[in-house]
Amino acid sequence: MNKIHEILIWLYFFKSFKSFKKYGKNIHLSFDGIFIRPEEISFGDNIFINKNFHISARNLNFGSNIMIGPNLVIECDNHKFNISGKKMWDIRESREIGAVSIEDDVWIGANVTILPNVIIREGTVIGAGSVVTKPLPPYSVCVGVPCRVIKRRFNEQQLNHHLNEVLSKYHFKDVLNYWD
Repeated sequence: MNKIHEILIWLYFFKSFKSFKKYGKNIHLSFDGIFIRPEEISFGDNIFINKNFHISARNLNFGSNIMIGPNLVIECDNHKFNISGKKMWDIRESREIGAVSIEDDVWIGANVTILPNVIIREGTVIGAGSVVTKPLPPYSVCVGVPCRVIKRRFNEQQLNHHLNEVLSKYHFKDVLNYWD
């Protein structure tokens, strides 16, 4: 029975891979996860997503070099609940849709939830148990419910050196503007 279960899971992931909008090289997805609308997901290179993930896409983009701990939840839409004169049951299929983008070189801890209209910018670290409800600045360490910046990954001298060493879409002054 266990072998049959493993084969079914493998077939599910094979079907998902074929459905992705785009996928790069070296993508490792644990088998204890689920994709809703995989055709709306783009993956870059070098991505690891640990077990028990739930990814519900509407417009979801992963950059490259991303590590994600177990129990990730990504939702690219929310139920509408503020339609006057209607019972919530009657509007259960009404949704507000918002894209999610996870840029390059991001590390997301265990038990993180990411909600619509979020950009997790390059170099960001998100601590375990966080709920991400808004865009986060590049090269920051963020934690909490709701998730917020608690510190910068580098001081200004280290950041300047780092950006000169890696291929980044951000310039030094751009990152400083996000930090202000």
